[in-house]
Amino acid sequence: MRYYSTNKQSPFVNFKEATILGQAPDGGLFFPEVIPQVDKELIKNIHGFSNEELAYRVIAPYIGNEMPEQILRQIVSETVSFPIPLVQVNETISSLELFHGPTLAFKDIGARFMSRCLGYFVKDDSRKVTVLALHRVIQAVLSPTVFTMWKE
Repeated sequence: MRYYSTNKQSPFVNFKEATILGQAPDGGLFFPEVIPQVDKELIKNIHGFSNEELAYRVIAPYIGNEMPEQILRQIVSETVSFPIPLVQVNETISSLELFHGPTLAFKDIGARFMSRCLGYFVKDDSRKVTVLALHRVIQAVLSPTVFTMWKE
């Protein structure tokens, strides 16, 4: 999978480079070149899959061969290791509650996933990576310099 900058002034990069860079050199955000379709059978049988398996099957096309399947499955499992209930609002509307993670905010899923991917990608990389994050969100990134903030 290739990613382009939304400002379209930077070269295409793979998922690993997009993760390490965080933001494109031209100040844009990285966006996938194509949005893969979710398999219709997965949607049809959605209740037969765990959160981990659903998340893995949805994210895997975005990662491509940038990391081994076993590593990606582990990252996904750690990312969705807290309840993510689907709550019925009314007869036709349901809401996925994404605020049951360690910081009680929707960002827990994205931050946990990206921090673990970053940790995997930079473990043998000589580049210096500095991450500014909220306390407990980025705890899986071991090798970069990490500044955490929290309210006293």
